[in-house]
Amino acid sequence: MNAERSSVAVWQRTHFWRIADYQCCRVLAAALLICLFAGNSLFAQSPAISDRLPQSTLFYVQWRGKSFLGDADKKNHVLQLLEDPDFEALRQALAKNLLQRQQKDGSAAPVVQLSDLISLLDNPAAAGLIASPAGSKSVSPGDISRLGSLFLVYDVTGKIDLVQKLKAAAQASSKEKPQITTYNFGSTSVEVRVEGADANTSYSAQAANYLLFASQKEVIEDLVTRFSSANKPATSVTQLPEYQSIRPYVGADAAIEYFARVPDLEKWVPSNSNAQQAAKFIRNLHLDKIHAAGGGISFSGAALRAHGAILGDTSAGSLFDFAGTSSAKFEMQQIVSPGSYFSISRFNFASFYQTLRDAAFGIATPQQAAGLGAAEGMAQGYLGMSIADAFQLFTGEVASQGSFTPEGESQQMFALTIQKPQDVLKIVRLGLSKMITAEDTSGGTTYLDLSYPTHDAATGQDRRSLYYVAVTPQFIFVAPRKAMVRDAVARISGTAAAASEASVLSNPDFVRLRSLMPEKLSGIGGADMTQIPWDKVIARYVQQMAQTEKQSNPKNPPSTEWLQSIKPGMFNRHLHVIANGWWKDSNGIYFDYYVQ
Repeated sequence: MNAERSSVAVWQRTHFWRIADYQCCRVLAAALLICLFAGNSLFAQSPAISDRLPQSTLFYVQWRGKSFLGDADKKNHVLQLLEDPDFEALRQALAKNLLQRQQKDGSAAPVVQLSDLISLLDNPAAAGLIASPAGSKSVSPGDISRLGSLFLVYDVTGKIDLVQKLKAAAQASSKEKPQITTYNFGSTSVEVRVEGADANTSYSAQAANYLLFASQKEVIEDLVTRFSSANKPATSVTQLPEYQSIRPYVGADAAIEYFARVPDLEKWVPSNSNAQQAAKFIRNLHLDKIHAAGGGISFSGAALRAHGAILGDTSAGSLFDFAGTSSAKFEMQQIVSPGSYFSISRFNFASFYQTLRDAAFGIATPQQAAGLGAAEGMAQGYLGMSIADAFQLFTGEVASQGSFTPEGESQQMFALTIQKPQDVLKIVRLGLSKMITAEDTSGGTTYLDLSYPTHDAATGQDRRSLYYVAVTPQFIFVAPRKAMVRDAVARISGTAAAASEASVLSNPDFVRLRSLMPEKLSGIGGADMTQIPWDKVIARYVQQMAQTEKQSNPKNPPSTEWLQSIKPGMFNRHLHVIANGWWKDSNGIYFDYYVQ
């Protein structure tokens, strides 16, 4: 029984992911969705783990278990992709690769199947950070880890044998043997693990049908108390006003939800001078104006939807200033939307700089303030203008546009809106003087060719990389090909050829998803996934992975067979468009993201 109760600590801290091939681990994020299709009705309810977490919880992310999804796969495009027969072929290839890696290691550890790892997602789980109990101000300088405890909660119903199997495999493959002791907290046995040169300590226990892990003794004991009873505790994080304010932006249909809040620095920060200085800087940033953040991921409709909010007081004088105002149109909307994908966001660089500056000067001693002032003076002498005036040159919009070459190589152009182009050119020339290899001007636009040394990880060779810059009266464009910046400049003039190009904005699916968001936005993005040459992209990725892995382990390179099993047709059949946006009002910042 003690072994069962200690399983969560072993599962979390011995990193059973090491058992799997590292390529397999990279796609386990996708595996989060693989076997999520069984269960009862979509919104079948059981007590949520979050209803038992303490009010001192600062952050958590919660997975509600696969039964919460019910029959969502009958209409959700992302889940339909994961049920496609071609995806099953990929899953089998990953399982084979995982098995081969374990056999190649020659370990005596029990064999762990990929299906074992995926099946852990059957049950609800939550992880996050809980603030240390009262009295943390006595924490010694530098012992920041005592300010809060990491935690993990997993509903182990029907999974005890599997967790034991994972525990045995992790212990057999571990090179370091931890020091393990136990003690009784009431009727519950708590396992204490001390490992590593730094004597990292963790605590684990089983309470009712929950496996619990924490990095502090006080926290594990509180969790044991909260999860041992069949009844919900009298208090929980979900009763906090901050959580109640964010709940509408999580959504009742969220299979995955997260919540975060800013701690009370007066109670949480230690009394040592360094911590207090940092706390004062944070207070000067008016972080208290940020009340809560949270959101959820839902599969209940045709599109996967991720949405949420950061709520607070967005009046001037806080980090909220960085977010630009919302409007119905963007200056660069028609310039960057042609292509496979694009994004535009509006920021207030000058206000953000002023907020940081005020916070820094607010904690500075007279001597430090003089040093900061001298640094600003040096920057002004170098730029020929104050830092604040330099930020004013960039009027807010930041955009990117992505496309693919016929060979499947991704290429991305970046753009900013500007004013006073000659001043912008001066700053660009100063900052990039050692990279500029050529410059020419045409019709009010200045083109700069840049060259700089890079190291190609795939081939192991040093080479020169090229980038191209175009500075127009209103915009600055940067791209890896000169033709891309010239095409962007051509779109400014609204020529017939440029206007006839396909645009993500005109995709009917994008138009429909865009209509679900407010008219006025501070940021917008989208992708027409039908324009992505999946076969070429996958083939190129396989080639690059094979080269990288051969270099990292030339005598015994990992297999890329699982990568070669990826069939592009499944993406073409199920994934069509992405649409996303974010906006700001007096109560916070909000975002919506759709994949269909």
